[in-house]
Amino acid sequence: MGLKVYLPLAVVAFVGATTGADLYARTSIAGETLSVALREHLHWARVEFAGTVLLLAPFIAVALVCSWAEKNARSRSVALIFAVAILTLLYFYFQGHQGQQHAMLEQRWTAAALSVGLLPFFIGVPVVFASWGAGEFAAMFDGRMSD
Repeated sequence: MGLKVYLPLAVVAFVGATTGADLYARTSIAGETLSVALREHLHWARVEFAGTVLLLAPFIAVALVCSWAEKNARSRSVALIFAVAILTLLYFYFQGHQGQQHAMLEQRWTAAALSVGLLPFFIGVPVVFASWGAGEFAAMFDGRMSD
C-alpha cells in the first residue's frame, strides 16, 4: 500500500479528528448551530495555522512510519498498526475537543487551550513511537520473505 495510501488516509482521519470532533463538541456541548460551529472552527484553523500543523503532525508521522515499516513487514501487519494508531489518535482528539468545550463552559481558559494544544505532544509522540516499535516488531516476526 505504501505512502500513496497511508498519507491520504491519515489526512482524512486528521480532518475527521479535528473538524468532526470540534463541530460535534461545539454543537452538542456549547449548543452552537452547525453553521456557527463550522465558521468558528474554520476561523481558528486559519488563525492558528501553526497549531493546526502541529495537530496534523502525528497523523503524518504515523503514515510515514507505516510506509517505512511496510518495506520490512507484511502489509496486513502494517495496516493493523496504522489502523490502531489512527483510531487511538481519533479517540484522544475527540476527547480533547470534548474537554475543551467543557472547560470553555466553566471559563477555565488555560485548560481549554491545553486540552487540544498539548495533544500532539502527550498523545501524538507516544503513538508515533509505539507505531515505530510495532513496525519493528512486525518486521521481526511477520517480515517479508527475502529473495
